[in-house]
Amino acid sequence: MTAFEVKAAQLRRIERGDEEYGKGSRQSQTIRFYLDEMLDDVIARAATRSDRLPGSPVTLLISLCGFSPQTTVIAYELLQPERLVVVSSATAPESIDVIADHVVGKRGMRYSHFRHSPCNPTDPLDIYKIVKAELDKLQAEDGQRPTAIIDITGGRKVMSAAAALAAWQLELGLCYVDSDFDPVARRPIPGSDRLLILDNPTALFGEQEMAAAWQTFASGAFEAARRRYNELSDILAEPTGARFMRALSELYRAWCDLDLPALPSGIEAVELALRHARHEISSETAGRVEDQLAFLRRLPDGDRTNLLVCFFVLGQHYREVGRHDFAALLFYRAIEGCLSGRLESLASGFSCDRPDYTLLTADVPGLQARYAAIMHDLGRRVPATTLPPVIGLISAAILLTAQDDPLVSKGGLAGKKALSHLNEIVRARNKSVLAHGDETVGLDKSTVLEAKARSILRAYWKVQRVDGDIDVLCQRLRFVRTNL
Repeated sequence: MTAFEVKAAQLRRIERGDEEYGKGSRQSQTIRFYLDEMLDDVIARAATRSDRLPGSPVTLLISLCGFSPQTTVIAYELLQPERLVVVSSATAPESIDVIADHVVGKRGMRYSHFRHSPCNPTDPLDIYKIVKAELDKLQAEDGQRPTAIIDITGGRKVMSAAAALAAWQLELGLCYVDSDFDPVARRPIPGSDRLLILDNPTALFGEQEMAAAWQTFASGAFEAARRRYNELSDILAEPTGARFMRALSELYRAWCDLDLPALPSGIEAVELALRHARHEISSETAGRVEDQLAFLRRLPDGDRTNLLVCFFVLGQHYREVGRHDFAALLFYRAIEGCLSGRLESLASGFSCDRPDYTLLTADVPGLQARYAAIMHDLGRRVPATTLPPVIGLISAAILLTAQDDPLVSKGGLAGKKALSHLNEIVRARNKSVLAHGDETVGLDKSTVLEAKARSILRAYWKVQRVDGDIDVLCQRLRFVRTNL
């Protein structure tokens, strides 16, 4: 037998009452022998069996204690904290005395660095308050957050559960002294101990953290969501979902910013993440994202039709997240793009930036007269022989009306009342802080602009004979809003 095995056998005799070790009860003699004769060997063995011991000094160890003080002593010896707080129920005073004698009497801890806090073992809030008070006290003294670990080995099960919740809530370290169990002696086998540093399950499995990151994502704060998902990708046991959402957040960020150069790499990252995350996301989400990737691949090509759809979809997104000035600007761009695009499609080489009206019609004077008449009906004064040198949104709508273009009737722009209404909502956008004014656009005006942009986009789709259903396309391109 080894020397340690000889001591273990002697320990069993003391436990049974076959041998004495000083005065006191069998339990007190057993504990005293264990600490006096076996502890150094126990700690040496535990150090070799324990993984992931903290690499930096531990400021505070908060240890739960019941009738047996040994686990607190083992945790203390392995962690060597600067301070120790023992939390126990009122039924464990002898254990507190033993721990105090060891850490203060034998190991030389300062009296002021050892504390005992009794608690109600069935009240989780009581333990939380104790832990929080100790942290606040140390932070007030040192001016910085202490490195703290909670040892949940001792005490009642309810105490351990409450302490674990406190550790996870306060983002503290968590440890547990694990041992092989002797079913005959009904106690841990000496020398089989090891210290386990436990991961925070809220981070390890991530339901709460993923839910919080999702709320950030759903609010449209895609860059903040990307940073949070990036952090979760490094700590979750199953990071596939976080990695997919990280890639999607970055892609949506580039899309919202119309950062066209960043789209190719973003598309590639989402494609890769989607392949790995198929089992974690719904088929509806996967299909929607695939449709979005196909659309975004075409966007940097500069095709006007894709850009108009992009403006409208982004306008919907900004309206949904309450950023109505941005929404108004994008709906305006969609309307303007449809009207100017239709005009430019009527004659090869015709440009709204530098219009050559002879390309648009052989009867320029007739177009001038019709244009002036419509302007007069809208209450605007222009010289009878003047056509706009640069064509803006209202000018494009009037020119299409003067040409009796089918987009006017299909887009709900026919007649003085319809054009006046378009003029009103355009004026609201022009007064916005993002345009030429100092007013803000509210929900009502952005909703009206959305409806007008939708009707004109539908009309453009029909008269330009673009393939596919524009309403279905816009619905598929709307950002993912339901959780995976």
